[in-house]
Amino acid sequence: MRFVGLSSALAMVLGVSLGGVALGGDCGCTASVAAAAAPCGPQFVTQKVCVPTLCTEERTCTETVCVPETRTRTVTCCEMVPVSKTVPCTVTVMVPEVRKRMETYCVALPMQRQVSENYQVQVPTYRTVQSSYTVCVPIWTEQTQQCTVWVPSCETRQGMRCETRCVPVTQTQTRCVDKGHWEDRPVSSCGCCNPCQACQTVRCWVPNWVNEPVQVTVNKLETVQVPCTYQVQVCKPQTQTHTVHVCHYESQVRTCSHQVCDYHCEMRTRTFTVTECKLEERSREVSYVVCLPRTETHYQQVVECVAHQVERTVPYTVLVPHTVEKKVQVQVCRMVEKTIEVPVCQPCCTPCCRRSRCCGG
Repeated sequence: MRFVGLSSALAMVLGVSLGGVALGGDCGCTASVAAAAAPCGPQFVTQKVCVPTLCTEERTCTETVCVPETRTRTVTCCEMVPVSKTVPCTVTVMVPEVRKRMETYCVALPMQRQVSENYQVQVPTYRTVQSSYTVCVPIWTEQTQQCTVWVPSCETRQGMRCETRCVPVTQTQTRCVDKGHWEDRPVSSCGCCNPCQACQTVRCWVPNWVNEPVQVTVNKLETVQVPCTYQVQVCKPQTQTHTVHVCHYESQVRTCSHQVCDYHCEMRTRTFTVTECKLEERSREVSYVVCLPRTETHYQQVVECVAHQVERTVPYTVLVPHTVEKKVQVQVCRMVEKTIEVPVCQPCCTPCCRRSRCCGG
């Protein structure tokens, strides 16, 4: 996205600068007699510009990858065994009972009657009135202004980058070694058949576990700062001159006609119907439900869980670091030389006004 923006800025700068060459001067009317033999129409010249272009390069980098390794261990866990049994349960239920009662309520009975009243209305009257108003009229003029544009360029800078390396380190670890020995031990044979038979000797191993230190070499990651050179795209200011249209406003007085509305009051009479409500008291018998509590005993099956300790062998995964080299694709910006054709302003064939343009403008 950064290089695309630089390409757009370069195209805009070239367009502005070339436009200034083509449109900045007059059409050559003052020198029309001296350049009468020159051909009419736009002329082009060839120029070379550097355009930033993205290219892909393949580079080798070192990366530490953790490889999963599965191991096993014995753990003691608690296992819940379900046991079912029957227990009594006392519950209270609500038994509905229908009852009746007398209640008094009021009813609103509508009654209508005619009512007359006087009211005022505003009657509009229209008339034509002449009035003056001021308007601002825009007037356009041409002015020459200077502007500063940013021209991109490429610079080489020195910097530092971080690299991670594997450094061998010697450490002391303790391991358990069996330094046992062999022994000859007597074993009695069966004496039911021949009690006078001699005892036999069996050679067996007597273990002796001893902890002793061992020197091992392990790899540790170390980050160092390495100097490097990189390219930076910078923009430098450049002053250019161009012609712009400037608008200023002048005040003018104008006259218009519009309608003005005047109001006057008039008395009028109207008759309308009014509805009034008269309250009347009445009685009625209604039914309602009352819930009475009742206790009941139920037997239900309950499942209880009893804990038992069980030893299980479970696998687990550890990540072992390994250093590998891989090739990656990197986006690099290169400045590519390109040849373009630029129009050059030429004098006109016939005299023209100051607003004409020689390059097709």
